[in-house]
Amino acid sequence: MQKEPLHFCFLLFDGFSNMVLASALEPLRVAQQLPNSAELTWDILTLDGSPSLSSSGIEIAAQGSLQSMTRTDYLVVVSGYGIREHTTKEACSQLRRAARRSGKVVGADTGSWLMAASGILDGTAATIHWQEMAAFEETFHRISVSQRRYVVEPATITCGGASTVMELILHLLGEHFGPSVAFDVSNMFIFDVERQHHLGRGPDRLKAAGSPKLKAAVDLMIRHVEFPMSLPEIADSIPVSMRSLNRLFARELGLTPGKYYQLIRLGRARELARETDFPLAEIALRTGFSSASTLSRAFSSTYSMSFNEVRAKQKRE
Repeated sequence: MQKEPLHFCFLLFDGFSNMVLASALEPLRVAQQLPNSAELTWDILTLDGSPSLSSSGIEIAAQGSLQSMTRTDYLVVVSGYGIREHTTKEACSQLRRAARRSGKVVGADTGSWLMAASGILDGTAATIHWQEMAAFEETFHRISVSQRRYVVEPATITCGGASTVMELILHLLGEHFGPSVAFDVSNMFIFDVERQHHLGRGPDRLKAAGSPKLKAAVDLMIRHVEFPMSLPEIADSIPVSMRSLNRLFARELGLTPGKYYQLIRLGRARELARETDFPLAEIALRTGFSSASTLSRAFSSTYSMSFNEVRAKQKRE
């Protein structure tokens, strides 16, 4: 799994969709804050570093220009309406140069059009927002236009609107940081309102991620943080054998159930460290650890920082 921080640059063009940008950024933000947190950074860029105006009239400040970008793992081109106006000789030239400083160039919404006009997609398969699909195919003959929700090529990735952007980000999180990170992030965004009302919060909100038995096991873990259930008790409650429980977590999350349960409890401990002034012993009590020292060792091992460092960082932010 990923060891070094993963960096994204989002290149905005006027007329972009706030929903598309949020569908990419919010999963990354959540991934940063998970118990098994992913090291992620990102910058917002425009061609000249000036603010960008979304399709709904919201202005987003840029952190720099495209020319100022040094190196990034993913350069995400985010555009929406007015894509033909943005397809200028200068924009295409800058995009081609930036592609050489990027691990992969990603087209979101109509961003694929700019990539295609720049020649970045020549000889590849690609997709775009469904409203531009026919025109895209008619205009760019050196591209194999795909109906897939997102298309991954060696140097490029393309997708459509907001829902496909989120699917793509979840895919990338799983690829770089493991399936448990993608699963946990999806818990925050994919839910069923009717089931949420009856079943409360937690992974039972999920509609499209995780098998029913996995969701049931994780739900029990989340509901029993202060007084943890034993793994055999969880297995009996689903019900599955312990061997099946271990296989289930290994197959779908790439972790043992015990490790995943510990990450849930450590995640709650980190929230308490950030949001309260509780002493370490109190936090240990509220997260099911036998002592403050046991929690401290597990916490430092997982996050490579102490509780005091977490609290100091929170105050700085």
